[in-house]
Amino acid sequence: MQFPLPFWFFSLRQHYHRRMYRQFRPPVNATPPTVNVTPPAVTANVTATPTEVPIEASATTFDGTGNGNVTITVPLAKGANLLTFTQETTAESTVSVETEKDYISVKNTFNEAVSEESMKATMKDGAYYWSQAFMLEEDADATVQVETTGNWTIDFGFPQQINGIVPQTFTGAANKATPFFQINEGTYNFSIIAANNDVVGVHLMDFSGNDIQENDREMPLAFHEGAYDDVVTMKINESNNYLFNVICDGNWTVSVAEA
Repeated sequence: MQFPLPFWFFSLRQHYHRRMYRQFRPPVNATPPTVNVTPPAVTANVTATPTEVPIEASATTFDGTGNGNVTITVPLAKGANLLTFTQETTAESTVSVETEKDYISVKNTFNEAVSEESMKATMKDGAYYWSQAFMLEEDADATVQVETTGNWTIDFGFPQQINGIVPQTFTGAANKATPFFQINEGTYNFSIIAANNDVVGVHLMDFSGNDIQENDREMPLAFHEGAYDDVVTMKINESNNYLFNVICDGNWTVSVAEA
């Protein structure tokens, strides 16, 4: 059963047609880091049936220590973007991206019920990480705000693509965006399992960065409180490349197969 989406979990409603004005607090003992722009990396880890979310490559990187709020301006491209956030600890973290037309805020929490062994299986270069894809309506110099404690690194780039078709299965822990893969027009079963968690949502995004919605709700699962183990059947109206944005504080597995 899907429950109404609470405000704090409303992380990826990107298509605001008016600017949301917010008060940014000044950095506390934090120096805005330098932006380093590097060419996009070549797509890697090509496979038809991945068993876990691959590590994403980034095009724009900046890093710093998150003592209090840190804000910086980062040039981002129109369409689908991917943010990947790495940190030394499992501290709660929130990343906000704001432009003249868009506002995205994503909060990540690592549930204490997730085993250390499970967490290590999804670590990046020895650090904890989470990721999320989002869409911008136009090229923009975005204001990025990070709220957490400890050392962290944030990367922006285009989401990874794999040479994959249905069926597909992805597993992970905490917030993750899967790579793009092909789904043709038709009806599909989306199997979603979440454990050791308080909340879970699974949102399908097309190659342009648009969320797939039904009755203004992200599909296949807008939001659910607690553990989840069910299959959602839905129709895909357009053959395209799609990815899953998984919002979860625990362990999860998402699969898709023809109905």
